[in-house]
Amino acid sequence: MQDMMGGFFGLELPEYGNFPYPEGAGCAYLSSGRAAFECLLRNMPRPGCILVPQFICNTVLEAPARLGIPVKRYNCTEQLTPILPEVGENELVLLVNYFGFSHLAGVAAELQGRCVVDATTALYSPPLQGVPTFYSPRKFCGVADGGVACAPFPLVHLPEEESRSAASSLYLLDRVECGAESALAASEAAEQALSAPPRRMSPLTRRLLRSIDFRAAATRRMENYATLHAALGEINHLQLPEAPAHAPMCYPLVSGIPGLRDTLIDAGIALPLYWPEVIDATDAASTENRLARRLLPLPLDQRYTKTDMEQLIRLILG
Repeated sequence: MQDMMGGFFGLELPEYGNFPYPEGAGCAYLSSGRAAFECLLRNMPRPGCILVPQFICNTVLEAPARLGIPVKRYNCTEQLTPILPEVGENELVLLVNYFGFSHLAGVAAELQGRCVVDATTALYSPPLQGVPTFYSPRKFCGVADGGVACAPFPLVHLPEEESRSAASSLYLLDRVECGAESALAASEAAEQALSAPPRRMSPLTRRLLRSIDFRAAATRRMENYATLHAALGEINHLQLPEAPAHAPMCYPLVSGIPGLRDTLIDAGIALPLYWPEVIDATDAASTENRLARRLLPLPLDQRYTKTDMEQLIRLILG
C-alpha cells in the first residue's frame, strides 16, 4: 500500500538493511517464531510424530498441536547436547541451537533431512545446509513480534493475513520514556498475544528490522562475550568456546555460587528463567530441571559496553 506524500511525520528511522535473512522464496517473514515453525511444518511432508527436547519453552508445542501432530520428548546432556532415541522414518526431530552455541551439523547429517532447527535463541547462526530453521528476532533487538522461517525449499503455504503490531509495540516506547519496570506489564501482554494464529510479519516490524545495524550489534555481542568469558570461563560448568562462531544471545552461566541469581536480580540484572515450565514438568534430579534452575543468561547485547561487562563480573566474583 502506497503511503500519502507529505503531511505529519512518523518515526524517523535509519535504513541499515543488514538483517541476516533477506525475504525470498525460501525465507518467509511471519508474526512470531512459533508461527515460523508452523509455516515450515505446513510446507513439509507431514510427519507422523515430532521429537521435541524436554529443555525448551512450551510455546514450541503450539504449532504441532494446531496441526494435530503428536509429540514425543527427548533429553539432553548437561552440555545441552541432544540425547536422541532411535528416530523412525516418518518422525521429525526438533533440534535446538541453545543461545547460539550448539553444534548440530553432525546430528543433522545423521538424521538425513528428518529435522528442523529451532534457532529462536540463535539469530546469528545461519541455517545448516538443507535444514529448515526458524528464528525469533525480538529476542535480539527492539521489536515486539516477528519470526523468520528459512528452508531449502520454496515456502508457498503462507498465511494470508498480515499482522499489525503498533499497539503491542508501545512498550518499546514506554521503556525509553519511563523505564523497564513501567513497561514490563505491556511487554508481557505483547508476549501473550504471540499465541494468536500465524500471520505474516507486520509492516512496523519489517521497518524496525531495517533500522537496526545487525552487523554492529553482532560485533558488540562478540566483544562483550570475550570480556565475560575471560573472567567467568573457569567457573562456568558449561563448556563454552573462547570465541564463538556467531554472535550469541547471552552468556549462559552455570556456576556453583549460592544465591547468585538473587544477588544479580537485587542489583538490577534481568535474568529470565529458561524455562520455568521445565521446572514444573520434570523431576528435580533431572538434567533439564537443574539447567532450568541454575542457568543464568547474562546479558551481553549491543546496549552494553565493556565497562558494563566489568561491573557485571564484579557483582559475580565479588
